[in-house]
Amino acid sequence: MAAMKISYARFFSTIKNNPKIIPFILLYGPNQSEIKNKCNEAVELICGYNGIEEMRVSNLTEIAILKDPEIFYDKLKIVGFFPGKQLIIIEGATDKLVKLVRGTLNHWSEDDPSIILLAASLKPSSELRKMIENHMVSISLGIYDEQRDTAKMQSIVNCSKLKIEDENIIRFLKNPNNFPSEHAFLSLIEKLEIYKFEDSSPLTFEEIELVSSDSSNLKNHDVINYLANGDLENMVFLMKRLFNSGVSPNQIITMTKNHFSLLHKLSLDLKNSSLILSKNYPPLFGHRKQEVISHSKVWTTGLIERALGIIQKVEIRLRSTPHTELTSNLERAFLRIASLIKSKN
Repeated sequence: MAAMKISYARFFSTIKNNPKIIPFILLYGPNQSEIKNKCNEAVELICGYNGIEEMRVSNLTEIAILKDPEIFYDKLKIVGFFPGKQLIIIEGATDKLVKLVRGTLNHWSEDDPSIILLAASLKPSSELRKMIENHMVSISLGIYDEQRDTAKMQSIVNCSKLKIEDENIIRFLKNPNNFPSEHAFLSLIEKLEIYKFEDSSPLTFEEIELVSSDSSNLKNHDVINYLANGDLENMVFLMKRLFNSGVSPNQIITMTKNHFSLLHKLSLDLKNSSLILSKNYPPLFGHRKQEVISHSKVWTTGLIERALGIIQKVEIRLRSTPHTELTSNLERAFLRIASLIKSKN
């Protein structure tokens, strides 16, 4: 591999061919939704389909690292409970991270986690951008609005066998920003066509939600809803049922982290809540969307951050916990989170 300022089209193949030896991937530009999509692609290519569930993916922000650099170095040295490549994602990256990135590059080995930097628009003069672009095996990719293939998606929706009368559904399906990848979009259309086979009624958002999530995910969301409502009795009952049916504690903790991370975004920018919710994936419809809105009204930023702190601690603990103790550790953590909102009520 030579110095890697790569094209949009080469992103997938470049990482696929070298998933273990890339220290840094810099994704920058005004199209933050597509940056997130490309980040998800990279996570899957480097860590595999189970990377997030196996807690081999850590999420940090530049603000948190500048406040306490040790949290980054702790993640860099972490030994996971599951085998496989570790990955660190840093959001909000700017030139303030140049010193940290330079030091990491100087000592990085293939056994260390790969690091994805997510940034806004970076000028060619950016020290961070120049450092990554000039490094022999790191990757830099600028992502801009004109790279969205809206025409192709519109054509696929128009040619599908789906009966769609709701203009909001049409706009949703034709917007690339609502899907993490083209594969996710095509998969949803295919599943909807199978689900609506010989059903001539118009497609609804509730049906999209049903097809987007499998039955276990829907039950997992019920646990998270009970948790966020402080409903201890139903939460514990359903958790035990899920664990007994073979649902992984790692899967539940990942979904819980995503839920509270979304609540955190909403709490920090309430005036743009509709925009934030519209960009969430998997998409939120019907009662799921109402649950999130309801939770955002009672969970303050402070309480959410305390909940995320508990989640982060249990994530770390689960990496080194014997399998027989995984469920009890997660139950105790969830009881602590639920008690935060229960005590407020």
